[in-house]
Amino acid sequence: MSWTPNEFWAFLRGSRHRQADEIEMLAKAAMFNRYAQNAKQASERKMFDVDRAHNRIEKDMKNWKEAREPVVSLEKYRKAKAALKEYSKKLSSS
Repeated sequence: MSWTPNEFWAFLRGSRHRQADEIEMLAKAAMFNRYAQNAKQASERKMFDVDRAHNRIEKDMKNWKEAREPVVSLEKYRKAKAALKEYSKKLSSS
C-alpha cells in the first residue's frame, strides 16, 4: 500500500492527536486520583455520575462527560446567602 504525501501527513497528525488525547486522559485520571486521596468524603458519584452520563447520552447532550454530582447544592447556597444577608442587616441596624 502506498500513500500520497498528503495521506501520510494526515496519518501523522491523527497519530499526534491520539497521543494528545491519551495524555489528557492520564491528566484527568491523576486529578481523579488526587481528589480521591485528599477528599474527606470522596465518592464515585462526586467524581463521575454514570447514571447521569447515560441519561445525557440518550438525550444527545454534548456535555455527558461532565456528569458529576455538584459540589455545592444551589438550594443550600441560596438559603445560606439569604441567611447571611439577614444577619448582616441585623448587625448593621444594631
